[in-house]
Amino acid sequence: MKPRIVLLYTCDRNFDRVLSEALFGTGAIVLIARSVGDALQVVSSRGGELDFAILDFNDGCGGMTLVSAVHTCHGCLPILVTTSKDSEHAGFLAYANGARTCLEKPLSAAGFAKAIADVTPARRQPLSA
Repeated sequence: MKPRIVLLYTCDRNFDRVLSEALFGTGAIVLIARSVGDALQVVSSRGGELDFAILDFNDGCGGMTLVSAVHTCHGCLPILVTTSKDSEHAGFLAYANGARTCLEKPLSAAGFAKAIADVTPARRQPLSA
């Protein structure tokens, strides 16, 4: 089975560690973008390969613009949003722009893994001939 490919947009290096723990043992490939421009580049060049996206909201509107752009380009792609500030407001905006869930930071690796499992479809094993 091919590994899942995940887009992670964040400037929070500690968040990278939490995601690594949440995905430990899954063999997932994480494409990390540190800017909205880098994330859009990943979406435009590899969007069809992505299994899900995790977008960590920072101050400003860049994260919300990114959620909207990703959803517009790949409407079926599961998008998980995380936020540490004004989570209720950010959640409303994230859902309105196509996110499947909005999680408040800080997150435990176990809670993050459960949220990922809840919003991403299970991968099927290929049928043997």
